[in-house]
Amino acid sequence: MLSTENTWAWVMFSISACVIQGELPRLCHYVDPVPGVFQLLSNVSLSCTLREDCLKSLDANASHIFWKMNDTQISQEQYYFNATVSRVTFQAVKGYLTCHINMKGAANILHRFAIEVGFPPDKPKHISCVSYWRENITCFWDQGRETNLKTNFTLIRKWGPSQNDSCNTLENTCFFKFPRLHISTNLTIIVMAENALGKAQSDPFVLDSWHTWKTDPPQNVIVHSILGQSRSLFVTWNKPTEKPPALVLFYGLQYQTTGSSNWTRVTEEKINTTSFVIKNLKPFTNYIVAVRCIGESQFYWSDWSSKETGLTPEAKPCKGPELWRRIKSLDSQGKRNVHLLWKALNRSEANGIILGYRVWYAKKRDPTVMLQCNTTYLNYSLFLANEAYIITLVAYNSAGDSPKATLIVPAINQTALSAVQYVKVIPQDDQLFVQWKTSRPPENGYVIEWCLILDTSPFAGPLHWVHKGNTSEMAWLKENVEQYKRYNISVYSVYDDGPDNPFSVPAYLQQDVPAEGPDILAPDLKDTETTIKWREIPVEKRRGFITNYTIFYKSAKGENAVTVNSTVHNYTLKSLQKNTDYVLYVMASTVKGGINSSIHFRTDSLGQDDTVVIVVPVLVCFLLIVNVLMICSSNKHRIKKHIWPEVADPAGSTLADWFHEHQYENDQTPKLLNPWNDFNTDFSTVEVLCLSDECLLRSSRKDEASLLHSETEVECSFTMSPPPDSTSNGEKTSLLQSMNTVMCAVLEEGYKSQIPDISRSLSKQPLLSNTSEKSTSDFETEINTADGAEENWCPQTTDENGVFQQINKTSADLKNSLSSTDSQIAPCLDSSNDPVFDNCCKVDKNVQEDTGTVDPNLQSPQQDNQPTNPVQTYITVELLELMLNNEM
Repeated sequence: MLSTENTWAWVMFSISACVIQGELPRLCHYVDPVPGVFQLLSNVSLSCTLREDCLKSLDANASHIFWKMNDTQISQEQYYFNATVSRVTFQAVKGYLTCHINMKGAANILHRFAIEVGFPPDKPKHISCVSYWRENITCFWDQGRETNLKTNFTLIRKWGPSQNDSCNTLENTCFFKFPRLHISTNLTIIVMAENALGKAQSDPFVLDSWHTWKTDPPQNVIVHSILGQSRSLFVTWNKPTEKPPALVLFYGLQYQTTGSSNWTRVTEEKINTTSFVIKNLKPFTNYIVAVRCIGESQFYWSDWSSKETGLTPEAKPCKGPELWRRIKSLDSQGKRNVHLLWKALNRSEANGIILGYRVWYAKKRDPTVMLQCNTTYLNYSLFLANEAYIITLVAYNSAGDSPKATLIVPAINQTALSAVQYVKVIPQDDQLFVQWKTSRPPENGYVIEWCLILDTSPFAGPLHWVHKGNTSEMAWLKENVEQYKRYNISVYSVYDDGPDNPFSVPAYLQQDVPAEGPDILAPDLKDTETTIKWREIPVEKRRGFITNYTIFYKSAKGENAVTVNSTVHNYTLKSLQKNTDYVLYVMASTVKGGINSSIHFRTDSLGQDDTVVIVVPVLVCFLLIVNVLMICSSNKHRIKKHIWPEVADPAGSTLADWFHEHQYENDQTPKLLNPWNDFNTDFSTVEVLCLSDECLLRSSRKDEASLLHSETEVECSFTMSPPPDSTSNGEKTSLLQSMNTVMCAVLEEGYKSQIPDISRSLSKQPLLSNTSEKSTSDFETEINTADGAEENWCPQTTDENGVFQQINKTSADLKNSLSSTDSQIAPCLDSSNDPVFDNCCKVDKNVQEDTGTVDPNLQSPQQDNQPTNPVQTYITVELLELMLNNEM
C-alpha cells in the first residue's frame, strides 16, 4: 500500500502526464514551448524543469528524469541536467517525445510532446500550359521533392503591363476556365509554393498561347481490308469538331495484332488527309488501329481515337505441315499400315483458313508415278508394300497451297543401326529436358517422339513429336506431358534417305508413391520354406520407376525383411517354422516411397522328409501284403489242405446209393416225418441199429470222441426187439438178429467240422471231393433226391430185412446253436403194425416229451402239402459195416 504522500504525488504526475502545451496548469514541472513542426532529421533540443518547492515532496530531482522517442528510450549521453532541469537533444522524426521521472522505483510520465516533421517546398520548375478549345487553359509544373506537409500553390498569369489573374491549389496543376482564354497572346506564368517550414517561387515562364492548343481526337475511324493485298489495311477517319478556326491538322496512326501489348506507330510525318494505307502486315491477321491529330506549330498531340479492328486478307500458307508417321505391323496380304500424322498450322503459318490437305505417295525407285488422296483430317492411313516410299503433303486455303512437306518411309528390310548413340531425359521445372548425341549430324534434323505407355499396350496413348534442326542436340518437352505417367521418348535422326532407327528411353515428368501394391499370388507352401510370387503393378498405377521390392514376413515369434531388385518377382523364404501362421507383405518402392500388399499363410506341419518317412514304410507294408496275398492265391489248394482237409461226404458215397436202392427193391422206402411247423435246425438225425453190445460199445466210444474233439453233443437211446424177416424177390434174408435203435443229435455246422476218429479208418469207402466244389445244380439235385427218399421215413409195414428208423430228438440248447438249415420233422405215423417200429416211435415220442420241442398234437392237417427245408442226412460207415455183417 502506498502512503498518503506517495498517492498524492502519483496523482499530480498523472495529471501532469495529460498536460500538453498548457491545456492544464502545470503543478510541479514546466516544459519548453514546442515550435510545432521540425524539419526531418534535424537536431532538436527540449527540456523538462521541476519546481524547486516540489523536490522535497517528490523525493526526486532532474537526475531521475529520462526520455523516450516513440516508446524507445533515448541514450543518457544525449541528456543534460542539473538539480531541476533535464534537457535532451535528438534527431526529429514524426511521433511522440515523452519525459519520465523515477520516483521511489516507479516510472511516471511528466510530459508528452507531439513531434511533426517535413521539408520546406522546393522551387517549382518545368511549367507548361495546354489550351482546350472552349474549355480551359491548364498549367502543370514540377513541385520537386515531397514535403510531407500541407503545401499551398498559387499560379499567377500575367498578360500586358498590368493585367493578371491567379488560381490556388494544393496540387501541381491549376487551370483557368473559358472564357478566360486567349487565342493568341504572350503570357507570363509564375508559381509560388508555401508550407510551415518555408516558401518558394518559380522563375517567370513566358508562353505564346497560340502554340498551346490541343484538339479532340479524330472521329469515326474505320479499318478496311484490301482485296488482293493480304498484307495491307485501309484506314479512314473524320476531323475533330472542336478546334480553333483556321488550325491546320496533321494525323498519326498506331496498330497492333489482337492480343499483343506492343504498338507499332506509322513513321510517315504530316499525314494531312483523313485516310491511310498500312502496309507490311501479316496475312489473315486481326489488327487494332487508333488515330490522333496535332495542329500545325502546336506542342501537343490529341488523345488517341477509339480502337478499331480490321482483318487482312488470306494468303498461301507460308509453311508446310510437320509430317510424321507410325508404321504398324503387316496385314494378311503382307502390306504395312503406314499411319501418317501431321500438325495443324498455326494462324501465322496458315495465312488463312485451311480447307484441306493433299497427300501424294510414290515408290522411291519410281517417283514419277504418284498417287493422290485428299483429306480434311490431320491423319491418313496408307497400305504400302515392302519397298521404300516417298510421301508428300501440302495444306491449302482459298489463296493456294502451302510448301511441300516430304517424308521417306524406309523399306521393310532396312535394318541400319541408329545414329543416335544415347538419350538422356531429366525432369526439370515441369518440363522434360531431352539431350542426345549422334555419331553423325543428319541433313534434315531430328524428330523427338513421345507417347504415353499403358499396361494394355506399350504405345496406347496419342503420339506427339517435334522437329529440331540439325544443329541442336537438346529439346524441352512441356506440352502433352503429365505428372505420374510414364512416357516413351524416342529420338530419330532424319537424313536425306529417311529417318533412321530410333533410340528410346522411358521417363516420368514427376514420380510418386505407387497407387497400389503388387498382386501377390498364392504361395507354394512347404514345412520350413515357401516360394512367393507377385505380379508387377500395372504401368499406369506405378507412378514412377520401381527401384526395389521389400518382403516383410512375421509370425508370433518375430519379424524379418528381405529386399530384392525391381527385376525379381519371386522369392523363396527359408528357415520358417513348421505349422505356423505368417503375415507376408510385399512393398514396391519408387524414389518417393513405397506401398505394400499382404497375405496370410500357414506352413505345413509335415515336410517332404517327414512324408517320406511315413509313406515309405506304409508302401513297403502294402507291397508285402500284396505279395503275401498273391502267394496265398497261387497256393490256395495247398494251404486249404493244411487248414481245411477234405472229409468224405457220406451223402455222395456209392454205398448210400446202394442203401436207397436196397430199400426200394424191398419196398421199404422210409418216410420223412414232416412237422406241423418250421423251425431252424442245422443238425441231422441218424437211426442206428445195433445187434449186439459191441455195437453199443462202439457208439459210446464215438460219442466220447465227438465230445472231446468236436464239442459235438450226442444223445442216444435205444430199444431191443427181435429182428423181423424180410422177403424180397422171393428170397428171405435174416438182416438183423437184434436191433438197437439209437437216436443221435450232432451239433455242428457241417460235416466238415467233425473230427475223424480211429473207427473211420476202418472204412473202405473212398473219400469224396469237397461238397463246396460241386455245382449248385448238383447240390440241389442231391437235396431233392434225399427229400424224396425221406418222405416216408417211418414205413407202414416192416419185414425181416429190417427198417432204418429215424428218430429226432432235440433240445432248447441244440436249437439255439444251429444256424443255417430249417427242417420240418413229423412224428411217426400210427399205421405201422411192427412191434420194432412201434418201439422206435415210442422212443421218438418219449424224446419229444423230454425236450418239449416237437408236439404231435399240434400237427397241421395240411402238413403233407407244406414244403420241407432240405435236411442233410447221413450214417456212419461203422454202422453200415455192422449192419452188413449181421446181414451176412
